[in-house]
Amino acid sequence: MFNKKITAVALSTIIAASFTTIANADTRTAQATATWQATAIKDTTSMLVVTPLRSLTFNYAEGQQSFNQQNGAFDVAIQGQTGATDFKLTSKIIANTLSRTIDDSKLMVGVKWNGEDLDKTTDTTLVDVLAGQTSGLDNLAADGVYNGADRATDRGEFTFVIASAESAGAAAEFKDLTDGVWDGDVKVQFTANWEGTFTPTP
Repeated sequence: MFNKKITAVALSTIIAASFTTIANADTRTAQATATWQATAIKDTTSMLVVTPLRSLTFNYAEGQQSFNQQNGAFDVAIQGQTGATDFKLTSKIIANTLSRTIDDSKLMVGVKWNGEDLDKTTDTTLVDVLAGQTSGLDNLAADGVYNGADRATDRGEFTFVIASAESAGAAAEFKDLTDGVWDGDVKVQFTANWEGTFTPTP
């Protein structure tokens, strides 16, 4: 009996020693490459140029069971039109769906201008000189600017939200969606209209 106990202790010591020798100091390294699609555009001659000033990233807030909202600033440049008596700038949504390849779920991005929802069918007015509406884009509506001979710029800001979700073609709750990443384009079309008496361009 005594010999058996000694053997058991010795064996456990050998096993412990063998495990100890496995845990060697080492370094583990992981690398990942991120790719951004990049395009550089310069346009200082078009009558209307709108440039987004930041990208959009929405993160799900588990406690709120919703995605955070994003403020998306944009730069607006116009070419003044001598002889104009009115100027209007409107916008509407062209595309606002985010999707992914692992399933058929979709997220719809809502766009707000001063609290008003943009949609795909009706233009939302940002600037209307005759109506006295500038919505913060005061510089574009100034006399001598929209109806002048020079270019002018101003900066505006939309509020972007994840407005709704779909899964298998039906409305879905954000909390019921499988974790993952959705991608897509949010496109807003801007339309500038000048009214007045203009000298034909030679």
